[in-house]
Order: sequence, then C-alpha cells, then structure tokens
Amino acid sequence: MRHHPINVAIFLAAMLFGMNACDSKPPVDGGDASTSASEAESADSVESAEASDAASEVASESASEVAMVDFPHGAATALVAGSGSGYTDISNWAPGICFPMAQTPVYANSQVYSPGGDHYPTTTASNHGVQCDPVNYAYPWKDNFCEARGWNNPVCASGQGHQGQDIRPTTCKANMYWAVAAEDGVVTQVGSYTVAVTGNGAPHRIYRYLHMQKSSVKVTVGDAVKRGQKLGLVSNNLGVSNGVQQYTTIHLHFEVRIAQAEQLADGTQLTANAFVPPYTALVDAYQRKLAGDCPTVE
Repeated sequence: MRHHPINVAIFLAAMLFGMNACDSKPPVDGGDASTSASEAESADSVESAEASDAASEVASESASEVAMVDFPHGAATALVAGSGSGYTDISNWAPGICFPMAQTPVYANSQVYSPGGDHYPTTTASNHGVQCDPVNYAYPWKDNFCEARGWNNPVCASGQGHQGQDIRPTTCKANMYWAVAAEDGVVTQVGSYTVAVTGNGAPHRIYRYLHMQKSSVKVTVGDAVKRGQKLGLVSNNLGVSNGVQQYTTIHLHFEVRIAQAEQLADGTQLTANAFVPPYTALVDAYQRKLAGDCPTVE
C-alpha cells in the first residue's frame, strides 16, 4: 500500500469527528588521490543503495503477495435473519489493511442477535443466553453492518443501522487480546473506550476501535502508528454513564469511515466521515493474517 502524508484539512476533520531532517556534510577538498577515492566510495555507496532499494522492492512485493488462507465465513450483506435491513454495497473499502486484532482465531458475529445479546430468541423473555456460549466462539463469521439500530447510516437499506463490524476475540475473556492499527497513520481520537486512526495512504480511511480497556490504551492523539501496532486490549467497556460504569459483551467494534465525500456503486453520495461496510475488507485481511501477514508491532 502506498502512503502519503495526511493533509491538514483531513487531519483536523478526523479530530473533529472523534472528537528528520538528514544531516548533510559538505565535501572535503583534497588532492587528486583523495578525490578519486571519494568518487570510488561514492560509486560504491550508490550501487549499495540501489541494491538495497531493489531488495526492499522485492520484500515489499513479497509482502503484498501473501497467500490467502480461507476460513468459514458468510457472505457480505448476509445478516442474521430478521436482524436488520441490510445493504447492497460489497466493495472492499480498505484493501490491504492489517487485520485489526493481533491474535487469531477470532469470530465476527452479532453481539445482539447471538447468545448473550438482548435480541437473542430463547424460550423465556428474561433469558437471552450467555455471551460465552461456544456458538459465539466458532466459525462461520457473520456480517452485522446495518443490523437494526437507531443510528443514522445511509448505506443501510432503511437509512439506519449498525455502523461497524463486531468481532469476538479468541476466547471469552476481557483484557487479554490486542487491537492493532489497520494501517500506518495518525491517532486522531482517544476516548474512554475508543481509539481512531486516520490512515496515511490516500484516500485516508478513518478506522475506529470501540470497547477497549481504557488503562491498556498505548497511544495518544497525534501519535504516529505503524500497521500492526498495538493500540489497546479488547474488553467489555462501554464507558461511564451518570457516574456508573457500563458494560457490553466482550468484543471489538471496528468501523471504517471515509475522510472525504465518495460515491457508492449504485450512485448514492456519501459525505465525509460516513460509515462504509468493513466486512469485505476484514475477510480479505483475515485471510492474509492467517497466512502470516501483519506481524504485531509494540
């Protein structure tokens, strides 16, 4: 993935949404012999640099050609029956990203329409199962972008719905598994349980991570981060309301936003900071992750 500096306007927009010079030494004057030796050293340096650049290009190409490892997963837009209006755009809105969790396996599925969720159907209305039910920690993955919610989302058929993808960690334990940066970028928001990273590479996707353990977050606003760098531990943190700590199920809610206006394949115009479906990008990233892509960075 090519990376470009984030312009000031996009950086400020991302902040509002969430909220080396090299030393250069002059040449030393000397006799003909000194000059000749210097030229020879310079030529060697150029050849060495060119060889290094060539090796870097080969390594970069090899990294971009990581073999895909398939795994059981439902199709994009195939939500749990009766869980929401769904959507139609299955574009990969963030190709080449690092999968946003360090450890595998993980399980993408609904936090609301699965055991432990308040819309999971059981024989009694007061019992919705338990979040640690083995069915929640097993393949196949299920898309849950545009699940029924009261939040505005123009990509959803109803105009409202879930704005990201929920991902359970390897086991039903909080504060053990790391969320990592999807792309080289800049931290543009840190909240009581959230972190947002704006990618360096055009068109500067904005990645937001929810439900992390606050004390584990390793970054602050303005920090530059590398692809695969640890951000914080996945938890059940839902922040504080009226002085009382709130909890959700143990999972990472992962969002992708656009930094500037773009258009869906069907012609729908999206404004800057609009949510776009992350599921296709996540499936691709996870296939590469299982093949060894995206080593974790401290």
